[in-house]
Amino acid sequence: MTARSTFGQRIRAAKPRDKYYDLWDEVVSGLGLRIGPSGQRSFFLRRKLPTGTVRSLTLGSADRMSVAEARREARRVLATVLDVPEVGRGPRHPGRPMAGFAEEFLDRYARHWKPNTLESNRRFIRDDILPAFAHMTVDAIAAEHVRDWFASMADRPGTANRSMPVLSVMMRMAELWGYRPHNSNPCKNTRRYKTAPKERFLAPGEMARLNAVLTRDEFHCPREVAVIRLLMLTGCRYGEVLNLQWDWIKDRRILLPDSKSGPRTVWLSSAARAVIDAIPRYGDDCLLLFPSRPPDRPTTMVPHHWARIRREAGLGGLRLHDLRHNWASVAAMNGVDMVTIAKLLGHALVETTERYAHLSDRSVADAADRVSNRIQAALTGRDRKREGGAGHAGG
Repeated sequence: MTARSTFGQRIRAAKPRDKYYDLWDEVVSGLGLRIGPSGQRSFFLRRKLPTGTVRSLTLGSADRMSVAEARREARRVLATVLDVPEVGRGPRHPGRPMAGFAEEFLDRYARHWKPNTLESNRRFIRDDILPAFAHMTVDAIAAEHVRDWFASMADRPGTANRSMPVLSVMMRMAELWGYRPHNSNPCKNTRRYKTAPKERFLAPGEMARLNAVLTRDEFHCPREVAVIRLLMLTGCRYGEVLNLQWDWIKDRRILLPDSKSGPRTVWLSSAARAVIDAIPRYGDDCLLLFPSRPPDRPTTMVPHHWARIRREAGLGGLRLHDLRHNWASVAAMNGVDMVTIAKLLGHALVETTERYAHLSDRSVADAADRVSNRIQAALTGRDRKREGGAGHAGG
């Protein structure tokens, strides 16, 4: 790459390395692109403040933001956030009504969320956050207001736990945009409610019943059956399988360009690869493995067929997402360590995978029982009885 290459050209030519590295824009000072080992790419802005502090701010994913958009956002941030002196001594724009700020927040922050996440968070803001705070100004919201609001949702702990991070990021952006004092997030140190886990794991007999129904239905609804089988055999999320494209499949791997935790590789077992090999291609110009009609979008029939399949397999209440939990549980019970399971599932944090640790402990405990029982049998002479009285020579 020559010295005259543009920022955009260098981005297109950049490849992942063993460690994170940065590319810098030649137009906007401080604008860079960080590339991770997994291929994840994010624009960021780095600036030295008048106080001497160096501050960095992530602008967004390069998969959803062009160079031109990154430069516009960088210039806006420089003009309204980072280049303003005396950062942290108070809001630069006090008195911003919360209702108006919510609209601005959704407009400016939407690019950081995937469509489904954006829709969910928009609903939390409309139904749970604004009814409590719309009458206040952004800088007037204090920790005690947040605690009272959170406590008012004690009968809806799931909603409370999902709404709190949305309010927290709103308050964090309010600081950056000058509507609140620096380091004043009122959501800090609010503990979430403990909720019962929803994971469902399948016993071997249940998996056999499910497989029997799927085998019977392979002619009736082959695409939907293939989706369900891949969910069972890969541990992928439903959306990841449903939106699969042929170009993403490379031998025994699926190279997902985007997932909940960014780009990742899904490793295919021989059984999973056989499922893919059996899928008929709709046409050479169709990118999707599981197209609908017209074939420019994925099939929408999986939930319909799944409701019938699980009922006929005697698995009422089993969710498609539970097949992902089941894959992880089988891995844990067969001695796969948590770090490896996290990598295979595409978890950004190993802590997310720790819910399966007790299953790994159970498999170790079962192994200890088997060894101890065998020793106890030998000590009491039961092993010799199982051997048919053969005994030792000369015994």
